[in-house]
Amino acid sequence: MLKTLKPLALGACLLATGQLALAQSGNQVRQTGWSWSGHADHITIDKEAAAEQWIEDTAFAIGGAAEYYASDSENTLSLGASFIFYRDNAEFSQYVEDYWGDEDYEESDANAFMLFAEYGPKYRFGQDNMSFFSVRGGVSGILGSERSISSCSDCYSEDIEIDGGIYGVLGIGQTLGAVDVSLQFQQYFSGDLDNTLRLKISGAF
Repeated sequence: MLKTLKPLALGACLLATGQLALAQSGNQVRQTGWSWSGHADHITIDKEAAAEQWIEDTAFAIGGAAEYYASDSENTLSLGASFIFYRDNAEFSQYVEDYWGDEDYEESDANAFMLFAEYGPKYRFGQDNMSFFSVRGGVSGILGSERSISSCSDCYSEDIEIDGGIYGVLGIGQTLGAVDVSLQFQQYFSGDLDNTLRLKISGAF
């Protein structure tokens, strides 16, 4: 009888221990998710590179990003895109014909499309941890950088050779209800961009 009770007691202890471990792990479940962000940028371009491409050494950009986070880490991965609007010094004009055969005289624009990825931690501080400081590393690539007439398939166009690169990010922000508002400074270490000042608004999906 005693030999029979020992295995049963041991099994009961193991079952109780397993249930306790599951309960503890359930309280520490790793949570992940995505948040959104929108931004407006003031970009400073290398003066020599800008002069070679006949554009000013500052530009404006707007864009957005998706940010992946996990509850057990302060690090965040951000994947995003920006539309860059150059200040052009070499505009051209051309007669264009619309779908109905009407002609008009249109001027060119100088724009680009940027893709970027950033990764790094966010440190919260202050009352109720509503303020935060962020440090990130990033890389960007500029695509479709050209001087052209918008919405014209057969018009003349010129490439604008401006490259993205590797950069570092320092930012400070504040949580206001359901959104975070932050100001970020990006310093480039490669490519044709010098730095970027970004105003950013973000929130969870």
